[in-house]
Amino acid sequence: MKHEFMKHRLLVLAMALLLLNVAFFLLATVPARRTARAHAATVQDLESRLRSLRDEERQQQILESLLKRMDQFRTRIPPHGAIIQMVRRITDEARKLDLAVPSVNYRPAELTEGPLVKLTVQMEVQGKYTAVRRFLYEVEGLQESLVVQKLVLTSRQGMDRLSLRLEMGAYFLDEAGSRVTREPKEGKV
Repeated sequence: MKHEFMKHRLLVLAMALLLLNVAFFLLATVPARRTARAHAATVQDLESRLRSLRDEERQQQILESLLKRMDQFRTRIPPHGAIIQMVRRITDEARKLDLAVPSVNYRPAELTEGPLVKLTVQMEVQGKYTAVRRFLYEVEGLQESLVVQKLVLTSRQGMDRLSLRLEMGAYFLDEAGSRVTREPKEGKV
């Protein structure tokens, strides 16, 4: 009986120790699990913020790149005062090629958006085919912001001379940097 009593006592003691271990395990792990979940949520939130910051950084880089390109584009737009020089350069080029230049008209027109002025140049040149062709090649190769918008080539029967009518457009910065309220002027060279 003593043996059974000892056995019973050991069993109760083992059960008590087991209960103490379970209680200690629960008391130690439950707060640790809560802390681990809180840390996991914090890590997830930080990763989300990091992705957001990386996206924002990419957008900032794109914006900076676009602003840089806009500045580069703006530096390529000549000032309004360069209009006459550009028209003279084109006219001089035609005359160097022995082309007659019966008329050159240019008309600046204010644009509704921004401080730009659009210049429309209408020009007529007459001469031999090779000279007219070379003139077109030279005009296209100019480093000006000039674009051929319309081209009409005519010849009269029995004559070896061609007549070329060009309409070209270019953009310039307004001298004052703001819109002009007066009517556009028309000029001739």
